[in-house]
Amino acid sequence: MKHICFSITAHGFGHGAISCSVINCLMAQYPHIKISVMTLLPKAYLDSRLAGEFDYYPMGSDFGMLMATPIEIDIENSRQKYQTLYENWQSYVETEKDQLATMKADMLISNISPISLDAAHQLGIQTASVAPFNWAQIYQAYCLNEERATQAVYRKMMSVYEKVDQVFKPLPFVPLGDGKEIEIASINDQPVAQMDVLLSKLPKSVKKIGLLALGGLPFPLDLAQWPEIESLHWLVDQTPPSARADMTQIGQLNLPFLSLIACSDLIITKPGYGTYCEIAALAKYKKVRVLSLQRPDWPETPYLKRFLSRRVPFVEVSQSQLKGESLRQVIIEINQVEYPDEMSCQSGAQQLVKALSIL
Repeated sequence: MKHICFSITAHGFGHGAISCSVINCLMAQYPHIKISVMTLLPKAYLDSRLAGEFDYYPMGSDFGMLMATPIEIDIENSRQKYQTLYENWQSYVETEKDQLATMKADMLISNISPISLDAAHQLGIQTASVAPFNWAQIYQAYCLNEERATQAVYRKMMSVYEKVDQVFKPLPFVPLGDGKEIEIASINDQPVAQMDVLLSKLPKSVKKIGLLALGGLPFPLDLAQWPEIESLHWLVDQTPPSARADMTQIGQLNLPFLSLIACSDLIITKPGYGTYCEIAALAKYKKVRVLSLQRPDWPETPYLKRFLSRRVPFVEVSQSQLKGESLRQVIIEINQVEYPDEMSCQSGAQQLVKALSIL
């Protein structure tokens, strides 16, 4: 029986969503494969996404980038944390080597820890990576400068990524252009609506759903200043003002977030792989419109924007527009945007599983 270990960064749920889609595809096509997951993502998150059994190891050193806000990188502290990681590199590698050796994994699929990949390389275990970028690309964009220390960190990460046996890049991705990347379709679970269940928890007058989907980090918004729009009910990720009967806190609904996406007519989000691809997959079945916070510095943004704007009405907004009449006006504007011609999304997870060298 083959044993595949997934290493998943805890930087964001989008990485978890990608990996869980691949794992579910593996479980469906090869039910006898043993699956292990090394990650600091909560087990409850994995349980909510995965269809079969897996072994869970709450460990990992991949922090990705430290965030000042949901859309702003804490550059200096990220640079310092990578320096600390570099200075203690082999110590972190040994910890994961011990775990991989103990579990007797036949392959490591990383999203996208260089430590995990290096541990597998040193043990002679087959490796693959699956992510729309690697952390060396992101480090290069924010932290790399003329100092020798930052150049050493960048070279170390790139030297590990260059040794990966199979580098899967799901659309939309940030290209490296080294000729090694295996381009596959986008990877995501298909959102499935539970509209009757949702509406039973909301006022009877509700006809349309607006969803606030800004990720796992708290984002300060003055919801009291949001416009009240007839028949539209907001699902928000923070406690709404008591006077706002048109708002419900997401946690009170006890429904999967994917289902909330599938029920929504308007989604306010930020550039991020998981949510963008889930919305794109939904577009074939439901007309949904998207307001996305501007994030021009993030390397993924132009690729994500091109991908999603070809599938749904899409408008970028500033944080200052998420209040009062400014928000009302941008909602009016996006409701007037024509829906693009249908563009279906193929399954990158199925393409990856078909191409895996170990199977």
